Amino acid sequence: MSSFQVPAFITAESKFVEEYSARRLSRQAASGQLVRVRRGLYLPAEVWAELKPWQQHRIRCHAVDTLAAGSPIFARESAALILGLPLLHTPKEIQTVVDPGKNGGQSSRGVRRHNAIDGDPPPWTVDGLWVTPPPQTARDLAVRLPLAKSLPTMDKLLAQKILPGSPPHVKLVFTADDVRDAALLLPNGTQRNRVERVLEVADGRSGSPGESWSRAIMIQNGFPVPTLQLPFHDDRGLIGYPDFDWEDFKTLGEFDGYEKYSSQQYLKGKTSSEVVVAEKNRENRLRALGYNVVRWVWDDLRDEKRLIALLRNAGLPSA
Repeated sequence: MSSFQVPAFITAESKFVEEYSARRLSRQAASGQLVRVRRGLYLPAEVWAELKPWQQHRIRCHAVDTLAAGSPIFARESAALILGLPLLHTPKEIQTVVDPGKNGGQSSRGVRRHNAIDGDPPPWTVDGLWVTPPPQTARDLAVRLPLAKSLPTMDKLLAQKILPGSPPHVKLVFTADDVRDAALLLPNGTQRNRVERVLEVADGRSGSPGESWSRAIMIQNGFPVPTLQLPFHDDRGLIGYPDFDWEDFKTLGEFDGYEKYSSQQYLKGKTSSEVVVAEKNRENRLRALGYNVVRWVWDDLRDEKRLIALLRNAGLPSA
Protein backbone atom coordinates (compact mmCIF):
# COMPACT_ATOMS: atom_id res chain seq x y z
CA MET A 1 0.00 0.00 0.00
CA SER A 2 1.55 3.29 -1.13
CA SER A 3 0.95 6.38 0.99
CA PHE A 4 2.92 9.04 -0.87
CA GLN A 5 3.08 10.05 -4.52
CA VAL A 6 6.26 11.70 -5.79
CA PRO A 7 5.81 14.17 -8.68
CA ALA A 8 7.88 13.33 -11.75
CA PHE A 9 11.19 15.16 -11.68
CA ILE A 10 12.05 17.35 -14.63
CA THR A 11 15.51 16.50 -15.95
CA ALA A 12 17.48 17.25 -19.07
CA GLU A 13 17.12 13.59 -20.06
CA SER A 14 13.39 13.30 -19.29
CA LYS A 15 10.40 13.34 -21.58
CA PHE A 16 10.58 17.14 -21.37
CA VAL A 17 13.84 17.13 -23.36
CA GLU A 18 12.37 19.13 -26.24
CA GLU A 19 11.19 21.83 -23.86
CA TYR A 20 14.12 21.82 -21.50
CA SER A 21 17.88 21.52 -21.71
CA ALA A 22 20.29 21.43 -18.81
CA ARG A 23 21.19 25.08 -19.31
CA ARG A 24 17.58 26.13 -19.71
CA LEU A 25 16.61 24.22 -16.57
CA SER A 26 19.29 26.07 -14.63
CA ARG A 27 18.08 29.44 -15.96
CA GLN A 28 14.48 28.67 -15.11
CA ALA A 29 15.49 27.67 -11.60
CA ALA A 30 17.36 30.96 -11.24
CA SER A 31 14.28 32.87 -12.40
CA GLY A 32 11.99 31.05 -9.97
CA GLN A 33 10.00 29.02 -12.50
CA LEU A 34 11.56 25.76 -11.32
CA VAL A 35 12.88 24.53 -7.97
CA ARG A 36 16.13 22.59 -7.96
CA VAL A 37 15.42 19.67 -5.64
CA ARG A 38 18.87 18.20 -6.15
CA ARG A 39 21.53 18.30 -8.83
CA GLY A 40 19.79 17.82 -12.18
CA LEU A 41 16.36 17.20 -10.64
CA TYR A 42 13.73 19.93 -10.76
CA LEU A 43 10.04 20.51 -10.04
CA PRO A 44 7.76 23.36 -11.12
CA ALA A 45 7.81 26.10 -8.50
CA GLU A 46 4.02 26.08 -8.13
CA VAL A 47 4.09 22.33 -7.40
CA TRP A 48 6.83 22.77 -4.80
CA ALA A 49 5.05 25.69 -3.12
CA GLU A 50 1.93 23.59 -2.53
CA LEU A 51 3.87 20.93 -0.61
CA LYS A 52 4.13 20.90 3.16
CA PRO A 53 7.67 20.92 4.63
CA TRP A 54 7.53 17.20 5.49
CA GLN A 55 6.44 16.41 1.92
CA GLN A 56 9.33 18.46 0.55
CA HIS A 57 11.71 16.49 2.77
CA ARG A 58 10.34 13.19 1.49
CA ILE A 59 10.78 14.33 -2.10
CA ARG A 60 14.36 15.31 -1.30
CA CYS A 61 14.86 11.76 -0.01
CA HIS A 62 13.59 10.39 -3.31
CA ALA A 63 15.95 12.74 -5.16
CA VAL A 64 18.91 11.50 -3.10
CA ASP A 65 17.88 7.92 -3.83
CA THR A 66 17.51 8.66 -7.55
CA LEU A 67 21.05 10.02 -7.84
CA ALA A 68 22.78 7.54 -5.50
CA ALA A 69 25.04 4.84 -6.92
CA GLY A 70 23.55 2.43 -4.36
CA SER A 71 20.26 2.77 -2.53
CA PRO A 72 20.86 4.63 0.75
CA ILE A 73 19.16 3.57 3.98
CA PHE A 74 17.22 6.50 5.41
CA ALA A 75 17.20 6.82 9.20
CA ARG A 76 16.16 8.91 12.19
CA GLU A 77 13.86 11.84 11.25
CA SER A 78 13.97 11.02 7.54
CA ALA A 79 12.93 7.43 8.22
CA ALA A 80 10.14 8.61 10.54
CA LEU A 81 8.67 10.84 7.84
CA ILE A 82 8.85 8.07 5.24
CA LEU A 83 7.26 5.56 7.63
CA GLY A 84 4.43 7.90 8.60
CA LEU A 85 5.65 8.38 12.18
CA PRO A 86 4.88 11.93 13.38
CA LEU A 87 7.50 14.61 13.94
CA LEU A 88 7.06 18.08 15.38
CA HIS A 89 9.83 19.42 13.15
CA THR A 90 11.19 18.86 9.67
CA PRO A 91 14.94 18.13 9.65
CA LYS A 92 17.24 20.36 7.61
CA GLU A 93 19.48 17.44 6.64
CA ILE A 94 18.52 14.09 5.20
CA GLN A 95 19.52 11.35 7.65
CA THR A 96 20.98 8.02 6.49
CA VAL A 97 22.94 5.12 7.98
CA VAL A 98 26.00 3.36 6.61
CA ASP A 99 27.72 0.18 7.71
CA PRO A 100 29.65 0.52 11.00
CA GLY A 101 33.04 2.11 10.43
CA LYS A 102 32.18 3.59 7.01
CA ASN A 103 32.50 7.36 7.38
CA GLY A 104 29.68 7.68 9.90
CA GLY A 105 28.90 11.15 11.22
CA GLN A 106 29.86 12.90 8.00
CA SER A 107 27.65 15.33 6.11
CA SER A 108 27.82 16.07 2.41
CA ARG A 109 25.49 18.31 0.38
CA GLY A 110 22.70 18.09 2.91
CA VAL A 111 22.94 14.35 3.61
CA ARG A 112 24.13 13.23 7.05
CA ARG A 113 25.55 9.71 7.29
CA HIS A 114 25.50 7.87 10.62
CA ASN A 115 27.00 4.50 11.48
CA ALA A 116 24.39 1.76 11.73
CA ILE A 117 24.02 -0.18 14.97
CA ASP A 118 25.55 -3.67 14.91
CA GLY A 119 22.81 -6.28 15.02
CA ASP A 120 19.98 -4.10 13.66
CA PRO A 121 17.60 -5.93 11.30
CA PRO A 122 17.55 -5.32 7.53
CA PRO A 123 15.84 -2.16 6.33
CA TRP A 124 12.24 -1.96 5.21
CA THR A 125 11.31 -0.85 1.71
CA VAL A 126 8.63 1.87 1.76
CA ASP A 127 7.55 3.65 -1.45
CA GLY A 128 10.73 2.40 -3.09
CA LEU A 129 13.04 3.71 -0.36
CA TRP A 130 15.07 1.75 2.18
CA VAL A 131 14.42 2.85 5.77
CA THR A 132 15.34 1.68 9.24
CA PRO A 133 12.38 -0.33 10.66
CA PRO A 134 9.95 1.45 13.03
CA PRO A 135 11.33 0.19 16.41
CA GLN A 136 14.87 1.17 15.43
CA THR A 137 13.70 4.54 14.13
CA ALA A 138 11.79 5.35 17.33
CA ARG A 139 14.76 4.15 19.40
CA ASP A 140 17.17 6.42 17.54
CA LEU A 141 14.93 9.46 18.00
CA ALA A 142 14.51 8.73 21.71
CA VAL A 143 18.31 8.71 22.08
CA ARG A 144 18.92 12.06 20.42
CA LEU A 145 15.79 14.21 20.78
CA PRO A 146 14.17 15.83 23.83
CA LEU A 147 11.02 14.20 25.19
CA ALA A 148 8.66 16.66 23.50
CA LYS A 149 10.02 15.66 20.09
CA SER A 150 10.54 11.93 20.64
CA LEU A 151 7.30 11.13 22.49
CA PRO A 152 4.95 11.70 19.51
CA THR A 153 6.90 9.14 17.49
CA MET A 154 6.95 6.58 20.31
CA ASP A 155 3.25 7.06 21.07
CA LYS A 156 2.36 6.46 17.42
CA LEU A 157 4.54 3.36 17.25
CA LEU A 158 2.75 1.85 20.26
CA ALA A 159 -0.74 2.63 18.93
CA GLN A 160 -1.07 -0.94 17.56
CA LYS A 161 -2.05 0.37 14.13
CA ILE A 162 -0.46 -0.45 10.79
CA LEU A 163 1.66 2.43 9.52
CA PRO A 164 0.86 3.82 6.05
CA GLY A 165 3.02 2.29 3.34
CA SER A 166 4.10 -0.70 5.45
CA PRO A 167 5.57 -3.42 3.25
CA PRO A 168 3.98 -6.89 3.15
CA HIS A 169 5.35 -9.93 4.96
CA VAL A 170 6.78 -8.04 7.96
CA LYS A 171 5.61 -7.47 11.51
CA LEU A 172 3.26 -4.51 11.25
CA VAL A 173 2.42 -3.59 14.87
CA PHE A 174 4.90 -3.16 17.69
CA THR A 175 5.15 -3.11 21.47
CA ALA A 176 7.45 -1.46 23.97
CA ASP A 177 9.40 -4.73 24.19
CA ASP A 178 10.26 -4.45 20.49
CA VAL A 179 11.84 -1.07 21.17
CA ARG A 180 13.60 -2.39 24.28
CA ASP A 181 15.08 -5.22 22.22
CA ALA A 182 16.35 -2.63 19.74
CA ALA A 183 17.76 -0.54 22.60
CA LEU A 184 19.79 -3.50 23.89
CA LEU A 185 21.98 -3.12 20.80
CA LEU A 186 22.98 0.46 21.70
CA PRO A 187 26.64 0.85 22.63
CA ASN A 188 26.25 2.38 26.10
CA GLY A 189 23.95 2.53 29.10
CA THR A 190 23.29 6.26 28.82
CA GLN A 191 21.65 5.77 25.44
CA ARG A 192 19.66 2.78 26.65
CA ASN A 193 18.42 4.77 29.65
CA ARG A 194 17.23 7.58 27.40
CA VAL A 195 15.12 5.13 25.41
CA GLU A 196 13.70 3.58 28.57
CA ARG A 197 12.70 6.99 29.95
CA VAL A 198 10.63 7.66 26.84
CA LEU A 199 9.09 4.18 26.92
CA GLU A 200 8.06 4.60 30.57
CA VAL A 201 5.76 7.49 29.66
CA ALA A 202 4.78 6.53 26.08
CA ASP A 203 1.10 5.72 25.54
CA GLY A 204 -0.38 4.39 22.30
CA ARG A 205 -3.77 5.90 23.19
CA SER A 206 -2.48 9.40 22.43
CA GLY A 207 -4.68 10.82 19.72
CA SER A 208 -2.29 13.21 17.96
CA PRO A 209 1.25 14.65 18.00
CA GLY A 210 -0.13 17.73 19.76
CA GLU A 211 -1.53 15.57 22.56
CA SER A 212 1.83 13.82 22.91
CA TRP A 213 3.64 17.16 23.05
CA SER A 214 1.13 18.34 25.68
CA ARG A 215 1.82 15.28 27.79
CA ALA A 216 5.57 15.79 27.54
CA ILE A 217 5.16 19.29 28.98
CA MET A 218 2.98 17.90 31.77
CA ILE A 219 5.53 15.21 32.62
CA GLN A 220 8.50 17.57 32.61
CA ASN A 221 6.69 20.01 34.90
CA GLY A 222 5.47 17.48 37.45
CA PHE A 223 1.74 17.46 36.73
CA PRO A 224 -0.27 14.33 37.62
CA VAL A 225 -0.29 11.74 34.84
CA PRO A 226 -3.65 11.85 33.03
CA THR A 227 -5.64 8.94 31.67
CA LEU A 228 -6.16 9.20 27.92
CA GLN A 229 -9.24 8.86 25.73
CA LEU A 230 -11.70 7.41 28.26
CA PRO A 231 -15.35 7.22 27.13
CA PHE A 232 -17.82 9.49 28.95
CA HIS A 233 -21.58 8.97 29.03
CA ASP A 234 -24.64 10.73 30.40
CA ASP A 235 -28.35 9.93 30.25
CA ARG A 236 -28.33 10.87 26.55
CA GLY A 237 -25.62 8.33 25.74
CA LEU A 238 -21.99 8.65 24.70
CA ILE A 239 -20.58 12.15 25.09
CA GLY A 240 -17.14 11.43 23.67
CA TYR A 241 -13.55 10.63 24.51
CA PRO A 242 -11.76 13.57 26.20
CA ASP A 243 -8.06 13.74 25.45
CA PHE A 244 -6.97 13.89 29.11
CA ASP A 245 -8.71 12.87 32.33
CA TRP A 246 -7.49 13.75 35.84
CA GLU A 247 -10.20 11.88 37.70
CA ASP A 248 -8.91 12.73 41.17
CA PHE A 249 -9.30 16.42 40.35
CA LYS A 250 -12.52 16.13 38.31
CA THR A 251 -10.71 17.87 35.47
CA LEU A 252 -10.64 17.06 31.76
CA GLY A 253 -8.20 18.42 29.19
CA GLU A 254 -8.73 18.96 25.47
CA PHE A 255 -6.07 19.83 22.90
CA ASP A 256 -7.63 21.64 19.94
CA GLY A 257 -5.59 21.18 16.80
CA TYR A 258 -6.69 23.45 13.98
CA GLU A 259 -7.33 20.38 11.80
CA LYS A 260 -10.47 19.66 13.84
CA TYR A 261 -12.08 22.78 12.38
CA SER A 262 -10.65 22.66 8.84
CA SER A 263 -9.78 19.13 7.69
CA GLN A 264 -12.49 17.06 6.02
CA GLN A 265 -11.14 14.05 7.90
CA TYR A 266 -12.44 15.64 11.11
CA LEU A 267 -15.31 17.73 9.75
CA LYS A 268 -17.02 14.62 8.30
CA GLY A 269 -19.32 16.64 6.10
CA LYS A 270 -20.05 19.34 8.69
CA THR A 271 -19.15 23.00 8.46
CA SER A 272 -16.56 24.51 10.79
CA SER A 273 -19.26 26.40 12.67
CA GLU A 274 -21.27 23.21 13.15
CA VAL A 275 -18.21 21.52 14.62
CA VAL A 276 -17.63 24.44 17.00
CA VAL A 277 -21.24 24.24 18.21
CA ALA A 278 -21.00 20.45 18.64
CA GLU A 279 -17.81 20.87 20.68
CA LYS A 280 -19.49 23.45 22.90
CA ASN A 281 -22.49 21.17 23.49
CA ARG A 282 -20.15 18.28 24.25
CA GLU A 283 -18.26 20.41 26.77
CA ASN A 284 -21.50 21.51 28.44
CA ARG A 285 -22.52 17.86 28.89
CA LEU A 286 -19.16 17.09 30.52
CA ARG A 287 -19.47 20.08 32.84
CA ALA A 288 -22.96 18.89 33.79
CA LEU A 289 -21.32 15.70 35.11
CA GLY A 290 -19.28 17.83 37.50
CA TYR A 291 -16.05 18.12 35.50
CA ASN A 292 -13.94 21.18 34.87
CA VAL A 293 -12.82 21.33 31.22
CA VAL A 294 -9.63 23.10 30.18
CA ARG A 295 -8.68 23.58 26.50
CA TRP A 296 -5.52 24.65 24.72
CA VAL A 297 -4.10 25.06 21.20
CA TRP A 298 -0.76 24.84 19.37
CA ASP A 299 0.38 28.29 20.51
CA ASP A 300 0.04 27.16 24.13
CA LEU A 301 2.54 24.38 23.40
CA ARG A 302 5.02 26.57 21.54
CA ASP A 303 5.12 28.78 24.64
CA GLU A 304 4.79 26.08 27.29
CA LYS A 305 4.40 28.61 30.10
CA ARG A 306 0.92 29.23 28.74
CA LEU A 307 -0.09 25.58 29.05
CA ILE A 308 1.46 25.34 32.51
CA ALA A 309 -0.59 28.36 33.61
CA LEU A 310 -3.81 26.91 32.14
CA LEU A 311 -3.32 23.62 33.98
CA ARG A 312 -2.47 25.29 37.28
CA ASN A 313 -5.45 27.63 36.98
CA ALA A 314 -7.60 24.53 36.46
CA GLY A 315 -6.49 23.31 39.88
CA LEU A 316 -3.87 20.74 38.88
CA PRO A 317 -0.81 20.60 41.14
CA SER A 318 2.72 20.55 39.74
CA ALA A 319 6.12 19.87 41.20
